[in-house]
Amino acid sequence: MHLLATTNGGLESIAAGEIDDLVGRDASTHHRGVVEFDADESDVYDLHVRGRTIHRIMAVLADGPAEELEDIYELTARAPVADRLPTSDFGVVGTRHGDHGFTSVQVAERVGQAVIDAYRDATGTRLPVDLDDPTVRLEAYLYDDRFTLAVDLTGESLHKRPYRVCEHDAPVRGTLAYAMLRIAGWTPADRLVDAMAGSATIPTEAALAATESVPRPALNPAFEALPGYDGSRFQQHREAYADASPTAASTGTDIPTGAPPPRAEAEGSALDIEAREIRSRWRRCARVNREAAGLEDAFDIVDGDAREAPIDADHVVTNLPFGVRTGADLRELYGAFIDRIEAGEVGRLVALTTSPELLPIDPTERYDIPYGRLDAAIIVWDP
Repeated sequence: MHLLATTNGGLESIAAGEIDDLVGRDASTHHRGVVEFDADESDVYDLHVRGRTIHRIMAVLADGPAEELEDIYELTARAPVADRLPTSDFGVVGTRHGDHGFTSVQVAERVGQAVIDAYRDATGTRLPVDLDDPTVRLEAYLYDDRFTLAVDLTGESLHKRPYRVCEHDAPVRGTLAYAMLRIAGWTPADRLVDAMAGSATIPTEAALAATESVPRPALNPAFEALPGYDGSRFQQHREAYADASPTAASTGTDIPTGAPPPRAEAEGSALDIEAREIRSRWRRCARVNREAAGLEDAFDIVDGDAREAPIDADHVVTNLPFGVRTGADLRELYGAFIDRIEAGEVGRLVALTTSPELLPIDPTERYDIPYGRLDAAIIVWDP
């Protein structure tokens, strides 16, 4: 089957790299924030269990050139909707980019009518429509003259991590935090410092990845309602992965048949991850989230001022403050922070900021991304 996966805009190559690492599939950019690749049912289960940079996975129903609304209708009407959709309420989200004589809403309406007509012609049943909370969500993309229709397999976005019970004023998504760790080239054997950790999303994502914990252990994916997918098989797949751990192996816990082999416990495997935060409020918040993630002993949360504290680490990965809440001039803050990096022993800095021009460095790499409604950049620097 042909799949789409959504991710943070501007980080398509990072998500593609993770997909290749996890299931050995070659993904390419479909459009900003979306990658496409061929995979099978087992890959769908695996990506929903282990994917950390992905928000949503969708199965393509129709894909082809379209210039007019009638082209969109015809492509949708020829799609195998009767085989791929259940007899359940559905809704369509339309997204259009380019120069067209119609709107995204009209794209969604035309797709919806074609789905109703094609399903009724094939089965005699008229599918109900629910635009607010549908059982089946369809995504209709029209980018210039390419139309792609896909059915959502995920449901609630994978970026909604359950440990996020205490939110920072300017939180970074878990998927974005993990993408930054991949950009840094961090491994569990490395020393990692988040010099301005806030509620500790970056250290938490690092510890979850290092312990190979399932990011969304209680996910009820949307594909369980679709033909061709086995919800119980997915649950067994998730449980098998979660149980295939050094702890389960060493304590004699039964590992289900078909589970991945137990993950090796490296010699001297204690993680060296430090979350530094100057404000006590956010240190308390970070401890709440660390406990919610079941990582009480996985990393340290300490009082630290990024302008003054020495920094020695293989990787410094951090979300730089960008507002007046810092209580300091940003240029001064960024400059003092870079001074600490240069004075220490740091292999690579990866920093998210909405003001990259204030950093007194020449970046090795740069990824331009949206950060809510703001334009931001991930800056990579090898001191």
